[in-house]
Amino acid sequence: MKITDLNTGRDIGSNCLLVQIAGFHLLVDAGMHPKKDGAAALPRLNELPPLDYVILTHCHLDHVGALPVVLRKQPRVEIICSPASAIVVKRILRNSVSVMTRQREETGIKDYPLFTYGELDAVERALRPVPLLSPRILRAGDGSEITLTLHPAGHVAGAVGALIEHRHRRIFFTGDVLFHDQETVPAAQFPEGRLDTLVTETTHGATPTRPEVTRASETRRLLDTLNATLAHGGSALVPAFAFGRMHEMLTIFHEARRRGALAEAPIFCSGLGVDLADYLDQMSRKAGWVNFRRHILTDLKIRPLENRFTPPGQDLAEKGIYLLSSGMLVEKTPAWRVAANLLDHPRNAICFVGYCDPDTPGGRLLARKHGDTFLFHGLDHVAHIRATVERFHFSGHAPREELVAFARRAEPRSIVITHGDPPAREWFAEEFAIELPGAKVTDPEPGVTCLV
Repeated sequence: MKITDLNTGRDIGSNCLLVQIAGFHLLVDAGMHPKKDGAAALPRLNELPPLDYVILTHCHLDHVGALPVVLRKQPRVEIICSPASAIVVKRILRNSVSVMTRQREETGIKDYPLFTYGELDAVERALRPVPLLSPRILRAGDGSEITLTLHPAGHVAGAVGALIEHRHRRIFFTGDVLFHDQETVPAAQFPEGRLDTLVTETTHGATPTRPEVTRASETRRLLDTLNATLAHGGSALVPAFAFGRMHEMLTIFHEARRRGALAEAPIFCSGLGVDLADYLDQMSRKAGWVNFRRHILTDLKIRPLENRFTPPGQDLAEKGIYLLSSGMLVEKTPAWRVAANLLDHPRNAICFVGYCDPDTPGGRLLARKHGDTFLFHGLDHVAHIRATVERFHFSGHAPREELVAFARRAEPRSIVITHGDPPAREWFAEEFAIELPGAKVTDPEPGVTCLV
């Protein structure tokens, strides 16, 4: 088998793997780099041979964002995904067109949008949802066959790992994985038995695991912070990723309210996550492996954020919990605007519930100390950090030790490491050398074909 990493660098970016096995040319994911602009955000799609299939592991933009461009180049290719991903993929991509169109107007990036609303129909027609844990035989143009089985991967609604079997050889792609239950998505169920090749994510390779930090302990800590903030007459901003994390937070708030563990105060929501609640509900009812129902928004009496923004630095008149996109406080999003209102005032809190890249406004804010200043670019506002700023650990990725434990059980003769920054990959390479000394470990050079 040959693998070519079509990402533009060794990082968590435009995830895209070209896989050659038997007579097949497969693409595993086709993502858009979240930290690059214009055509530079795309994988190396000019290097594609004629494809038989695309396997989509899940619908985060770093895995799905370049699919329309792939279809433009190869309009007959079929996209294999989970039934849940098939429900939401077009909506995720439609939002991406809207964002790119706005960025073109604001920044003048001529490449944007990288695809159009009209091209999303081709993506929808190409989707071939496959039930989870149900082996499916695929045939290439030369008549060769492989068996593909999609395994639940946790992480986010619809996420899967992909097991490919060919002539008694077993190759497994983890995709992004979480081995623990979330409020809205059950834990991964990966294949048992030996694997010949394991292609694994390495997101948390540089992050030491703290056994005392669990989802349950972080939920309690978050609720305590929200309740204390509300009791002191303040407001709490919870920036959240629109797909997945916002719905997990809504589920946590709903359950806490039911048992009297969250103070009665208005909850405001805005952004793509509110729209996606309908899609998560549909996934839950029709596709399985998702646990979210839209009535939660009604039960919590969710209120929309007003279109008219309060001037930066001025505290919000309506006190409550603001659960808003985006999780990293990206500029010009609802969360970024509300943060500019809350940060100067001691009674308020900003509660991050996911990873923040250091180069984003959220990452820069987390790196500052209480009392420091913080510049809101584009708003001409310098805030003094007087509000409580906390990070709560609700990661959708497995701790590094759990991925190593899975590899140890699978005993692969070959391991390919992907989806991680260089320090994360280095940790995994060193750990695999100790735990699986007989395995060949490959960290692919972007654009270079590897025999594994």
